[in-house]
Amino acid sequence: MSDADQQQPATGGAGPGRDLQVTILGAGPAGLAAGHYLASREVPLNVLELNDYVGGLCLTKEVNGFKFDLGGHRWFTKNKELHEWFLKLMEGELVTVQRTSRIYFDGKYYEYPISIKNVLTNAGLFTSIYAVLSYCRAAARDLISGKEPVNLREAFVSQFGEKLFDMFFRRYTEKVWGCPCEEISSDWVSQRSKGLSILTTIKDAIIKSRDIVSLVDEFVYPRDGYQRICEVMAKDIESGSGTVQLSSPVKRIVYNGPHDFTLTYHTPDGDREQHATDVISTIPATHLVRMMEPKCPQAVTDAANSLRFRDLITATVMLKKEQVTPDTWLYVHDEDLLFARLHEPKNWSAAMVPGPEYTSVVCECFCSRDDDLWQLSDDQIKERVVADLADKLDFIDRSEVLDVCIIRTLFAYPVYDLDYHAKVTEIYGFVSQHEGLHLVGRGGTFRYNNADHSVEMGQ
Repeated sequence: MSDADQQQPATGGAGPGRDLQVTILGAGPAGLAAGHYLASREVPLNVLELNDYVGGLCLTKEVNGFKFDLGGHRWFTKNKELHEWFLKLMEGELVTVQRTSRIYFDGKYYEYPISIKNVLTNAGLFTSIYAVLSYCRAAARDLISGKEPVNLREAFVSQFGEKLFDMFFRRYTEKVWGCPCEEISSDWVSQRSKGLSILTTIKDAIIKSRDIVSLVDEFVYPRDGYQRICEVMAKDIESGSGTVQLSSPVKRIVYNGPHDFTLTYHTPDGDREQHATDVISTIPATHLVRMMEPKCPQAVTDAANSLRFRDLITATVMLKKEQVTPDTWLYVHDEDLLFARLHEPKNWSAAMVPGPEYTSVVCECFCSRDDDLWQLSDDQIKERVVADLADKLDFIDRSEVLDVCIIRTLFAYPVYDLDYHAKVTEIYGFVSQHEGLHLVGRGGTFRYNNADHSVEMGQ
């Protein structure tokens, strides 16, 4: 699916003489960016947030002086105007981070993005030659057949060949999504690593050029954690023409006609109603359509019920240790390790730890709400993660562990199964019938955005 196919259809607008009253569902980066833009233009608005904090998936937690995100989010954009806005918004709060990412595969470490020299050193000459030949075979097959990749396996093999796919993509991807690569749409690859292939890898070894946005060598980051972006936007909204209401989940959205909505939402003091000319929704589209009245057709309900999100458990291990790894991210492929990715917040900003003698490691365990991993107790997850870090990876000594914080997050990643495009199109079609209803953000559009993409979408 192309970017154009993924865009939420614009419905209505601020027509001549129409007084706007905007309600935004969700105080994550997309919702707050939309609100920030509107508040700067003195448009009355209210942001309704389910949680008792702003930021959504960009939460920065603080425990005993340790700060950590729910899996590091970096800021990088090629949109000059957006970047200038961001620098002004976060003036005085940013640090520059040099990206150092590696893959842990079968007891060895490989650079990411993949380096031919590094593969040659670690895997050996025979494996490297085999990798190039398997790519040539895949390229020839694609040229003859003329077929576009349908699933994730076909897309990765087309970019890298069978050997490198099996070494660097299959295990990790199946660990993240919890299903075979053959069951995931190729759209995910085209969105996340468009332009990356074994040919660009070889070219980059000769002429340093990194045009893949997701693989930048340097990015900026808020000194005290990514949630600060959302906190600053929320403060600006409330200093302007808007309000941000926490612990206020929406329960019902009644469409009375074009640009005429009545919303019912819950607060600690009871249910309340609110009128809006426009509703900007960042909540999972699968939830939104079920709240609508008049009710959506059965086909839309069926589409919403069958779309899946991947959930996340983050285990943050706080340590009396100066550093665990030099990495910005470490991608962990081995199936016997509970987590699939880890990052060390101190490597992003020294302010993320209480002192120079401390560090922490955030381990991301991808799962689904009903699977065996999710059913583990917090204590069981703590034990497994510490054992993996100490006994299998030899990263830490158990005596260095000060505490472990477990956070469970639902609806973290939209799952691009082979039929998701048709299901999302069904939902978009229903939404487009409601003038003044707009979808933005990762959950709202069912699109695997980076946080900076969500901010741009909200604006």
